[in-house]
Amino acid sequence: MRALVACSICNHTALAGSRVAVSLAAIEIGASPFAIGLLLSFYGLLPMFLSVPCGRWIDRIGMRTPMLAGSGLLVFGIVVPFLAWDIGALYLASVTIGVAFMAFQLAIQKAAGVIGGEPARTANFSLLALGFSVSGFIGPALSGVAIDLAGHRAVFGLLALAPLAAWVALRRYPFALHLPHEAVPEPGPDAPTRVLDLLGTAELRRLYLSVALLSSAWDVHQFLVPLYGAGAGLSASQIGLVLSAFALATFVVRLALPAISRRVAEWPLILAAMGMATVVYLLYPFFAAPLPMTALSFALGLGLGVSQPMVMVVLHRVSPPERIGEAAGLRLTMVNGTQTFLPVSFGAFGSAFGVASIFWGMAALVGGGAWYAGRDLRAQRRRERGALRRDPSERGDDGESR
Repeated sequence: MRALVACSICNHTALAGSRVAVSLAAIEIGASPFAIGLLLSFYGLLPMFLSVPCGRWIDRIGMRTPMLAGSGLLVFGIVVPFLAWDIGALYLASVTIGVAFMAFQLAIQKAAGVIGGEPARTANFSLLALGFSVSGFIGPALSGVAIDLAGHRAVFGLLALAPLAAWVALRRYPFALHLPHEAVPEPGPDAPTRVLDLLGTAELRRLYLSVALLSSAWDVHQFLVPLYGAGAGLSASQIGLVLSAFALATFVVRLALPAISRRVAEWPLILAAMGMATVVYLLYPFFAAPLPMTALSFALGLGLGVSQPMVMVVLHRVSPPERIGEAAGLRLTMVNGTQTFLPVSFGAFGSAFGVASIFWGMAALVGGGAWYAGRDLRAQRRRERGALRRDPSERGDDGESR
């Protein structure tokens, strides 16, 4: 698993770095703000529609080919602006990079749920998320330094080396990809094939609601802090410090997550993350100084840093075994949907009602979702306790007794 996490760090470093490089390259070329917004939204546009079909593909063929294909396509997408310096190359790069990383991400997430079986699942997802925290910090920093030292065009050639290293490693050490895909049962002739059938399980409905809200809380923070900080008179370095505190917090909490998860179950951690996000978003508009904003950003990072690994653990536990890739694809569709539409939607909302209204609106959404998910979880537990009283041999199916 550690070898695969190293490959994911390489690929995610390229993705995170390319977002900065593409934005600054577009400014250097002279693109309009609308064109730059389109460039960034294109990272998630096609994955929003292709994640579920890609998940089904992974369910059918296993994880090795999508990992290799995603890594190779990522090299191609990043090197395009290095070879052709114009706005069209940047558009091709953003679309290609988004699709490539989607394929790799879905494959490695399924691998994390398979390697070592259920006992290792939480540790695997924690390690994977920890790797993403590292690369999420390295990628933008590397791009910024490389642009200052070597120029906008050269940074794409440098970033392409990271996924190239991952592709070579995956080809050179194929033993790391010999995963027990063949042990997964094939769907029967009457098995459901519609993606919405996945929402027939109460726990999956609750999980996908939480995914949508937690992803929104993450993306809105990255969008709002520069806007709110600039309006409050913070310098660029101070705004960067606030965002860095968020990234640092996700790293710290994911480092401690294996120990935390041995004492606290998945759903209490997910609900705690939603509660933390609600409180932070309520408080943000009352503070416009760098220090309290940094503290709030760190607190939000602690909460949201817990959520993604725990969501993936629950997803693998409650999804049909033969449809785990598809279920992960539906989750990624929701994540990419928020990345594509939320900045535009909340930007228009903030223009009409002020930036503070976005913070409080986000707090209301996440808080309401936490209340609903908590009520649904309590109702499920009551049903299970009633079933146990009627027949002590029955056991609940959500593993939440601990």
